[in-house]
Amino acid sequence: MQEKTNQKRLMILEATAVNRLPTLRFGDRGNSVRILQRLLVAKRYPISVDGDFGVLTETAVKAFQTRRGLRADGIVGPRTWRALST
Repeated sequence: MQEKTNQKRLMILEATAVNRLPTLRFGDRGNSVRILQRLLVAKRYPISVDGDFGVLTETAVKAFQTRRGLRADGIVGPRTWRALST
């Protein structure tokens, strides 16, 4: 019973965290882009972590979205963030 309660709390925390992440797209810069890039690198996409959402990051995002069955628009919204976190 305790484990189910803990799992439920974890799911709520994850959903809250994903919904608080900003929507990112080509041209964005900053720490959120660095987080995105680190997640992509962890999934073996060969990009640099420089905080600049440029052509290579956009290409990696689109490839990831395609691979996960998401709309490959290069925009990182809640669905893409959620997929990246699993």
